[in-house]
Amino acid sequence: MIRLFGAALVVLATGSMGLHGILRLRRRVNTLEGLIVSLQLMESEICSRMASTRDVLELLSREAPGPVRGLYRRAWGGLEALGRCSFYAIWRMAVERSVELDLRPEETALMTSLGLSLGRYDIREQAEAIGRTRRRLEAALKRAEEERDRDSRLHAFFGLASGLFAVIILL
Repeated sequence: MIRLFGAALVVLATGSMGLHGILRLRRRVNTLEGLIVSLQLMESEICSRMASTRDVLELLSREAPGPVRGLYRRAWGGLEALGRCSFYAIWRMAVERSVELDLRPEETALMTSLGLSLGRYDIREQAEAIGRTRRRLEAALKRAEEERDRDSRLHAFFGLASGLFAVIILL
């Protein structure tokens, strides 16, 4: 009886590791989708309403999709230091501190480089920079969706299979 209980715990533990991998892949897709939606909103606010960067960050800190709202909250909160440091430094720190986004290095660099253009150039150039960033994130989203679809089954299979394999060896 104790052996069966132990075997079930081993299978559950390895199965949960597989499930964690699946959730991580889904969270990555949700994060990239959230960034894309927030950049669309940012571009719309800057181009249509001619809103200031401060107003756009405040709006996004409230209304951006859940996974990315923290990035905009950090950037908006950092604007208090605007006289002491540049907007780019504030934006870069907000991106770097947003570890919950779990961005890959190239995506972090992409989001960081956006801070070089925001609030610095005219509306057209800001829109181009936002659009360029959004298009690159859309390509990353496509890759992340393919990775999620391909690797989710692998995570589930290996999680359960490794548990069953361990149980067979231990019993």
